[in-house]
Amino acid sequence: MPHNMTVTIEEPLWKEMKKHNEIRWSAVMKEAVMVKLKALSILNKLADSTKLSEREIEEFAIRLGKKVNAR
Repeated sequence: MPHNMTVTIEEPLWKEMKKHNEIRWSAVMKEAVMVKLKALSILNKLADSTKLSEREIEEFAIRLGKKVNAR
């Protein structure tokens, strides 16, 4: 069953998005959520199988997030 989600976009970003009407922004957002969930899944598996502290895992998550966002 599909669910709807409302996202608030600040004006400068909205203006840039409107320049690209050919892009289905909802699909872009859906893909971003899937990428984030995949990263979280990896982190959860790492947390379950490591001796790293919670702080070390959080730092790793930040670095991983930056790499995922750079793709």
